[in-house]
Amino acid sequence: MSDFELVDSHVHYWQPSRRDWYPVLREVVPGLNHDYLPDDYARAAADVRVSGLVHVSAVSKPGTFLDEARWLDGLRGELGVPHVLIGTIDPAAPFERIERDLMAQAESPAFRGIRVLEGFDPSAETAARLFTLLGARGWVFDLLTHPAGMREYARAIERAPGTAFVLEHVGWPERDDPQEFRRWREGVARLAELGNVDCKLSGLPMAFMTMDPARLRPWIETCLELFGVDRCFFGSNFPVDGMAGTYAELIDAYGKITAELSADERHRVFVANARHRYRIE
Repeated sequence: MSDFELVDSHVHYWQPSRRDWYPVLREVVPGLNHDYLPDDYARAAADVRVSGLVHVSAVSKPGTFLDEARWLDGLRGELGVPHVLIGTIDPAAPFERIERDLMAQAESPAFRGIRVLEGFDPSAETAARLFTLLGARGWVFDLLTHPAGMREYARAIERAPGTAFVLEHVGWPERDDPQEFRRWREGVARLAELGNVDCKLSGLPMAFMTMDPARLRPWIETCLELFGVDRCFFGSNFPVDGMAGTYAELIDAYGKITAELSADERHRVFVANARHRYRIE
């Protein structure tokens, strides 16, 4: 194992062979429709020293996220490293149900917040109430959007200054071309103006199906420029980013892109910032 330490702020485990909670895998990305469990992740990341993990909910079958939360909480003892959980909610449910579902997930001491895969309207009254509740409880909202949705999210976040937000997958650009880069950069710059938004450096291999540092560099360096090294942190998005290469190749790419940072800055990006944001002890 390498001495290179990291906290991985974005991983997924699933077991479709026994838990049919992931129809999107089966229908949209069948290449990922196989079990991926802690031992699989440990083998993938064997060349680095992972000192903390954030599991992010990925269920797509309605009504299964509380089952997933209980299952994942039970897995934590197998991991050997500190591990926290980002759950989810049903955004179409009445708010009273959303609140109950959050409290049910918070029965786990590892619960740190939520993300919503689809169907979430940041301008809705439900979103405003949700953001207030998350902020009051010290929970994080992991924000999943493409560039087109960034300005609407920015307006909503301005009204929730007491809540911590994390932009997942650097804002998930949809194409690797100059026009998309300009549109994406405008949106990211708007979110970076808000001091309660961090940026998760993840998901680009999923978006572009490559781990080529030259292709990823402009996007990663822009995030570091706009958010600063204190508000960016690494996430592997494995096994999804693994469609484009190995974990070792991913770390090699990020290592080359961040080579000009100081040792302290790299420690913040790869370890300290995620540990702080998600309270990984």
